Amino acid sequence: MRKKLLFVAAFLMAFSFVNAQYSVLLVDDDANGADESSHIDTALAHSGYTYSFINIDTNATPSYADLKDYDMVIWTTANDGADLHLWDVSDTAANGAGAIKFNAALQQYVDSGKVVWVDGIDFMYDIYKKTPTTFAAGDFVYDVMGIQTYVAQSHKDDSLGSFTGLPMDLKAATNTITTLDTIRWKWSSLWYGDAFDVTPATTVLYEMGPATYDFAGKASMFYLYNVITSSMRIGSIGDSHNYAQGDLDVLVKEMVDAAAAGTFVNPTIGIDEAKNTISKVAVYPNPATNRVTFAIPAQNAIVAVYDITGKVVFNQSVEINGGLFNLDISNLNSGMYFYNVTVDNSSVTGKFSVVK
Repeated sequence: MRKKLLFVAAFLMAFSFVNAQYSVLLVDDDANGADESSHIDTALAHSGYTYSFINIDTNATPSYADLKDYDMVIWTTANDGADLHLWDVSDTAANGAGAIKFNAALQQYVDSGKVVWVDGIDFMYDIYKKTPTTFAAGDFVYDVMGIQTYVAQSHKDDSLGSFTGLPMDLKAATNTITTLDTIRWKWSSLWYGDAFDVTPATTVLYEMGPATYDFAGKASMFYLYNVITSSMRIGSIGDSHNYAQGDLDVLVKEMVDAAAAGTFVNPTIGIDEAKNTISKVAVYPNPATNRVTFAIPAQNAIVAVYDITGKVVFNQSVEINGGLFNLDISNLNSGMYFYNVTVDNSSVTGKFSVVK
């Protein structure tokens, strides 16, 4: 069931959406007026999931209040490459390119543990303006999107050899989610698609091809925890002459199915005993046992946990049994939580997501 949201700013704040099943919000952030989002709209209608649609060209950028009741946001930039609402660049001058992050509402949505799928072209070139650009731990796109290097942009940078633009994307060996082996577009090649090297924790779904292409093997679609990135302009999937709605239907349905099944989730962050630093561990909390597990290399520690508003939900000295401390989360609501663990005079911080 589709609900098309044609908001004015005041109604955006007041609107609430209650849904008993997994729900999706499609956001069109393409100021060039391209029609790709309508094909994603159709794919969602065919998927059987409840969804809604916002076009930022004609409506206010959604606030967190507008996003929070959806389980998944598909944010499409189609062929737009200038002044996207996707990004918050207000602190760039002060903190450098590594500080650029999603707009505040979308970032809060990600931090709450919900799934975001960013798709389109030019969204990286929109803010970085050059390739290659390499990132490191501590940079938003490294930690949240799973991008190690923004390698190239098709057509913009790939005029070597016999190709102009990206001919196709090929299913990666690590892709256990979707069934399409090859993705093409309504044109002979895709211009301005971004090529990436990803971080070790990131899972690649599709890579650039064919094997003779200048940037073959570079990632086009991938995910890190609950953030999916694809520089594929999926609304333009085709056969070099026409749209291929059936292929798009399959891709969108399989991705939303995976999201609904819990494939894309934030991990619990624990303490690595060998390095005594924050590291990713098994995906917890576990709603079945109502606990989240911390691995702590000590006999005792002070554990403090806060919700996203900064309210303290747990703060006490705890005894560590077998290197593990289990926090009871039965009284916690779904959402993002932050923790501080102190052992002697050393403290570490991190975050985990509660999904019930």
